Amino acid sequence: MLSIIVRLDIIFEAISFFISLAIFAVALAAARRTGSRSLTLLALGFLLMALAMFIRVALTSWALNFPMTTPPRLRIFPTVVLQIQELVYSVVRISGYVVFLYLYSSYPSSKKEAEGLFAVAPVIIYNPLFEAVSALLLAFVVYQLARNRVYGGSGYVLLGFSLLLFSHLLFLLLPLSFAIYFLAQFTQLLSLILFLTAVLSVLLDGQRL
Repeated sequence: MLSIIVRLDIIFEAISFFISLAIFAVALAAARRTGSRSLTLLALGFLLMALAMFIRVALTSWALNFPMTTPPRLRIFPTVVLQIQELVYSVVRISGYVVFLYLYSSYPSSKKEAEGLFAVAPVIIYNPLFEAVSALLLAFVVYQLARNRVYGGSGYVLLGFSLLLFSHLLFLLLPLSFAIYFLAQFTQLLSLILFLTAVLSVLLDGQRL
């Protein structure tokens, strides 16, 4: 059962990776077309998110496929790799959120563009410290975006960050119910789709973020 949960996590992360990579590519193309530094920073943030997701998918997949015929003293190696993976994943992804926070606090629109299973393997799919720090950073991002919303821009971005914040809050509640995991993943995927819609609207229609 635990193996199934971890494999589901890999699938969700892989889907999120490709969407984040698409957001990065579209945002970068839009930044080159418009000369917008805010779009460049947005692209950088999603590149960091995509990098974190790729690291998680690659290392977790390797650990799951680690041959059990290895000598007993080496069988702890996948666990060590997973612990390191979780640390790197958390640091890189939080770095992306710091970029978003810097973007929306330093470049406001008015100036720039007028259940128990999870206790078995918490280091694989559940890190409460990472979720709490991410939620805190995203709360500031949503706050800055809500303040800047009065100057116009795309509502997709505000809604996207709001859903991303909500997904991290849901992950904090993960020990309460297994069903919350799927709701949190779905919310995160929906937020990424909104971000992709937002940057596509800039690239294709010239709308403001």
